Amino acid sequence: MALLSRFFGRTASEGAAYAFGVATGPVLAPATESIRQEAWKHYASRALSWGDIAGIVAEDVEQQAWGEGEAALTGLNQSRFDALLGEALNAPGIGELYQLWRRGEIDDAGFAHGLRKAKLEPRWDAPLRALHDVLLPVDVLANARQQGFVDVDRQHSESALQGVTNDRADILFELSGNPPGPETLQRAFNRGLIDQATFEQGIREGRTKTKYTGLLFELRQPLLSAATAVRLYLKGWWTAGQRDALGAQWGYSSEQMNDWYLSEGRPAAPGQMATAWARGIDGPDGAPMDEAQFLKGIKESDIRPEWGPMLWGIRYAYPPLFQTVRLLNAGTIDDATARLWLKNSRYPPDVIDAIITGSSGGTTTKADAHVSKAQTQLWTTTHRSYIANEVTAVVARNKLAQAGVDAASIPLVIGVWDHEKELVRKQLTPAQIKKALTKSAKNATTGQPWTRDEALAALIALGYDVTTANDYLDIP
Repeated sequence: MALLSRFFGRTASEGAAYAFGVATGPVLAPATESIRQEAWKHYASRALSWGDIAGIVAEDVEQQAWGEGEAALTGLNQSRFDALLGEALNAPGIGELYQLWRRGEIDDAGFAHGLRKAKLEPRWDAPLRALHDVLLPVDVLANARQQGFVDVDRQHSESALQGVTNDRADILFELSGNPPGPETLQRAFNRGLIDQATFEQGIREGRTKTKYTGLLFELRQPLLSAATAVRLYLKGWWTAGQRDALGAQWGYSSEQMNDWYLSEGRPAAPGQMATAWARGIDGPDGAPMDEAQFLKGIKESDIRPEWGPMLWGIRYAYPPLFQTVRLLNAGTIDDATARLWLKNSRYPPDVIDAIITGSSGGTTTKADAHVSKAQTQLWTTTHRSYIANEVTAVVARNKLAQAGVDAASIPLVIGVWDHEKELVRKQLTPAQIKKALTKSAKNATTGQPWTRDEALAALIALGYDVTTANDYLDIP
C-alpha cells in the first residue's frame, strides 16, 4: 500500500490495488508479492490448511484441542475436523498387519481396520484374510512328498496356489532327494539288482557330471587289496610283475611291494631248522643248514633275534626216557651220563634220582634190532597218547610192559609223564591243532590263520614225526 500511495494516494491506492491484482497481476506480480509478504509480516495470523492441521495432530505434535481450534479459524466444525483427523491417521503396512495378526497382537477386526486405513475396498477383505496362512515353499512341498509327509494331491494343490502347475510340481518332486551314492549303485549293479541304464540314471540324479558316468561304471568292480597281491606272490600263484601291477593301482611302487613281501610269510620253525641241520639239508642260502642260516630264520620269524643263540643251543634232541633207562641198565652209559641226559630232557631232580635208584643194572642180552625198533615206536606212541589224554594210565602201563620196560620202572615212567602233562596241559591237543587248521582259526602267536607248516611244527613238538603228522592232518 505504501508503494501504491506514492502514485495514487490512499483512496486511489486501494482501488488501484484491486485493479493491479486482477488486471495487471501478471505484470506486477513481483511488486504485489512483496506487498503481500509485508502485510503478513505485520499480521501473522493466517490459519493453517485443514490437511496440515489434521497431519500435525495425527503426528501428535499438537493435541486434538489445538487442532479443533485451528480448524475453527477456517470455518471447520469439530465433527468435520475429526473426520479429517481419522483420514490422516495411518495404520501399519499390509505386511506388518499380517505379522501382527498371525502373532495375535490384533484380531480380525483390527486387521480389517488396517485394510480401511490402506484405502482398500471391503470387497478385498475376504481374499486378503485367505492369505493369513503361509504356504510351504514349492521346493519344500516337493521334498515333503518325497519323504512321505504329504501326498501328491496336496503337493499339487498347494503348489498350484503359488503358480506352479502339476507337471512342474512333479519335476520338483523328482529333483528332491538324492539317489544312492556311486559306490552303492556299483554294488547294486554287480549283484544284478539294477541294470546299466538305472546305474546311469542314479549318477545323473546324484548331480555328478555325466561325463564321469562311464568312469564310475568302469570302477564298479573292486580291486584285490595290495596285501592279497603280496600273499598270492608269496604262495607262488602270481609273478612279481603281477604283484607289482596290482600294487601300482593302489599307489605302491615296485620297491614298496617287494618290501611288503619281505615282511610277509615266515621261515621254518626252530625245530624244523634244527632237523635240517642234523640231516645236512641245504638251507635258504643253498648250503647245508648252519648256525648263520638258523639265526637268519629266527630273525625273519616273530621270535626276537636275541633269543636265536639260545634256540640254536637246544637244537640237540635226547633219547626218550625208556631208552635212557635201557642204556643205563645195559651199562652202556653210567649214572652221571644218565643224569645229564635226563636233566637236559627237563626231568626234575627227584624224578632223576628215582630213575637212577630204580635202575636194575645192566644186562648183556642184546635184543633183536627189529624188536627194539618196534618197542621204541610203541613207547613213542604210548607216550604221545598218554600226554594227549587219549589213553588211561592202566592202558599206558600195559603198553609200556609190551615195549620192554621192566615192571619196577613203569610206575616211575608214568609219574614222570604225569609231570610232563602238567607242563603241556595248556598246549593245544592234536585234535585242536587240526581243527584250527581246518577252520582257518588265527594262530595266537602270529595273529594270522594257521598254516599247514605251523600245524606240522606243532604236532612234531607234541612228539609226532613228519610223516605221521602229515597223515594225521590229511585224515578227513
